[in-house]
Amino acid sequence: MKDDNKLNKKIETAVDTAQRAQRNYDLSVDIPSSDLNTLIYAATNSPSKQNETHYQLHVITDSSIIYQIYNQTKKFTLGIKEALDETKGEEWLYMNKSVKNSQVNANALFVYVDDDGSARGATHLKGKHGEEFSKQVLDEQKNYSVGISVGELILSSALLGYKSGICSAFDVDQTADILKTDKQPRLLVGVGVDSVNTERTLHSETYNKDLPVEYRTGDLDQKWQFPSFEKQCKVYLNNVEYSNKNA
Repeated sequence: MKDDNKLNKKIETAVDTAQRAQRNYDLSVDIPSSDLNTLIYAATNSPSKQNETHYQLHVITDSSIIYQIYNQTKKFTLGIKEALDETKGEEWLYMNKSVKNSQVNANALFVYVDDDGSARGATHLKGKHGEEFSKQVLDEQKNYSVGISVGELILSSALLGYKSGICSAFDVDQTADILKTDKQPRLLVGVGVDSVNTERTLHSETYNKDLPVEYRTGDLDQKWQFPSFEKQCKVYLNNVEYSNKNA
């Protein structure tokens, strides 16, 4: 039995790191192959139902390919109120009231791509053949599997000293073309070295002067800043509201 809580603190620190999306990276640095191999291992060996295969993993370290995919993420919406205006349309919103999601413009990009794999049970098998309810169940299981894998990936990256960011809003068809796959990309995860002495929420490229005045977050020649919130998650331990301050 361990006589200190060093491991506990290390895990908690990594959790705190992984919780926050990194919006800018030091792209002059390469992730060592030993670390990259560990991250791939964590992402591809995470739990799934009956150990079924629910996704492919495309790992990109070529900066030119990463930037091509990053260019497909101009879907981080600034015009929240305009999003409710059905006369504007989704494409108008993305073109005029959105920015690229720079958390994926990282040293390494992990792209989760849909994969049916082999189905263990009848429900999953029927889902693969298009039966509506079974397909819904199968899709749920795929989502769980990808979510668990991403959790292991970003926690592992934090334990190795890296920062990360997750993006689900991107042009799926264009990204599939870039990856040369006929399967559907589902999620992007950037992993890399953070820019030293740069606030993590600052966009990697977009300046305030590039945006309409109502969406600026500072001086014209300063980088635009992504919003950030504080999560409020209630926990109940044996049906009693829990606070780790009292643990």
